[in-house]
Amino acid sequence: MLWRNRTFLLLMTGEVVAGAGMWIFIIANLQFMQGLIPSDMLKALVLMSGLAVSILLSPKAGVIIDTYDKRKVLIISSWVRCASPVLMLPAIAYDSLIWMIIALMVMQCSAAFYFPTLQSSLPAILTKDELLKANSAYLNISTLSRIFGTAAGGILVAAFSLSQLYLFSLVAYVILAAITFFVRIPHVQPRQQREKIEFREVLTASRKDPAVFVGLINSGLITLFLGGVNLMILNFSSIQGEPQLMGWIFAAEGISILIGGLLAKRWIGGRNLVSSSTLMLFFFAISQYGMTFVDNKVMVLASFALFGFIVAFFFPVTTTIFQKRLPQNQHGRFFSFKNMLDRSFFFLALAITGASLDLLGLGLYLLCLATVTLFAGIFTYSYSKKHKLDVRSSDDSPAAA
Repeated sequence: MLWRNRTFLLLMTGEVVAGAGMWIFIIANLQFMQGLIPSDMLKALVLMSGLAVSILLSPKAGVIIDTYDKRKVLIISSWVRCASPVLMLPAIAYDSLIWMIIALMVMQCSAAFYFPTLQSSLPAILTKDELLKANSAYLNISTLSRIFGTAAGGILVAAFSLSQLYLFSLVAYVILAAITFFVRIPHVQPRQQREKIEFREVLTASRKDPAVFVGLINSGLITLFLGGVNLMILNFSSIQGEPQLMGWIFAAEGISILIGGLLAKRWIGGRNLVSSSTLMLFFFAISQYGMTFVDNKVMVLASFALFGFIVAFFFPVTTTIFQKRLPQNQHGRFFSFKNMLDRSFFFLALAITGASLDLLGLGLYLLCLATVTLFAGIFTYSYSKKHKLDVRSSDDSPAAA
């Protein structure tokens, strides 16, 4: 049983605590920048500074994750993360963006190791039939921590100083670091004991497998939207003149993710995961078209609710495709590679979103984004049908060579 697995339970418990701390940290950062930086583009540039470090570290992180004990990687990266809220204290004291940039770099340095290690650990501690359910549970738990974190952050930012918010975040990170001491993850040796592990090996495997290729395109496109979503939500609140709208949007999206997560395993079942992930792009496009009604609160909330509901299916499905199609001894490098792609898309998304909001406005930018998502869905669906791609949660799909 999934929830009787001690290591999985500990990892998910840590995710709840640390996720809440991370969102308190993010809200505190947005509040800190709000008074110092008037331009959306400049805010995006500050946030991009941390992502650059994660992108540069990802290739080396993947090799380290596949070579060394994953438990030790989790412990070290968790303790490194604890330094980021501490570094924000001098940033507040001196109104210094330099200290904030350093804190963001430390945070992303930790993330470059922690999240790929967590994702690559699941196939090592669970059976293949449990992966889709585990990935859905992971997304639900991440969503719960985000709902709790944003709600707590919204309350705390009004009741406490920014310094105290960062201390709350620090406490959450310390709890996560303590929890990781108790996890047990089997170490998967390379095929040959003295084999030289190289990052480019996973690039070759990714190119050879069309199912992985489709998964990377689809997830990259949605990441492109998610990378700029915080800036867009700030604009929705500003356009409608309701600061509390930001909280309602997060709540609508988060609750929809939770509902969708409960249904994901039942609805997807034995269906083709590749076709399912491509069809979801059409629903993402519909939700983005709905968001173009930027001054209509009901349409905005309904569109984010639809987006969240589809997210609950989409990311567990694509993650399961990757975990089933690639050999375990490449998972660390692959998820570091994917982390690098995600961070690159976030990097690009922040730049594009910041510039587009200043130049085009929110409505027109969302219209362009929805159209790109629609055409991407048509392309990847046609590609998957042409190559007869078929990956199912209950089968033993052949791993890429």
